Amino acid sequence: MRIADVVETTAPPRRARLGPFILVLALGVAFGIGTVVRAAGSGQGDRRGGAPPASAGASVERGRYLTHEVAMCVQCHSPRDGSGRIIEDQEFRGAPMPLRSPYAGAAFALRAPDLRELASHSEDAVVRLLETGIGRDGNRPQLPMPPFRMNHEDAQSIAMYLRSLP
Repeated sequence: MRIADVVETTAPPRRARLGPFILVLALGVAFGIGTVVRAAGSGQGDRRGGAPPASAGASVERGRYLTHEVAMCVQCHSPRDGSGRIIEDQEFRGAPMPLRSPYAGAAFALRAPDLRELASHSEDAVVRLLETGIGRDGNRPQLPMPPFRMNHEDAQSIAMYLRSLP
């Protein structure tokens, strides 16, 4: 027996172009989040934290659960204190993005918008964005905002929750 028969050799790693990688990553993130949101909407997801059942209809309680525990909107759309903790009374008031694009040529939004303000003007715009991934201007939001494809009940619950905030 020769050493070459036992030892596996590998070629040095090749540098791949980032373009296809970015596309695959973006689609993977969008698909993954969409799957989680659909699972939560169907009652098949993790029920930790007292998630309201999907069959309960659109509700403020369900909207809070979705924005904090599933879609995690609160993480980007809320300002943080000097220690990095979300400022609770400012949740969804918009904030500087906590990260920059890791990819050359793929610009990220510099700031996450104030969702309370958006919801106060147009609940329909929030629902449309969450169901179709298209914003009120007819375009997709800038990365890293994922192109959600929520069901109507979940999108309506989020809009109701955002409108309920002071």
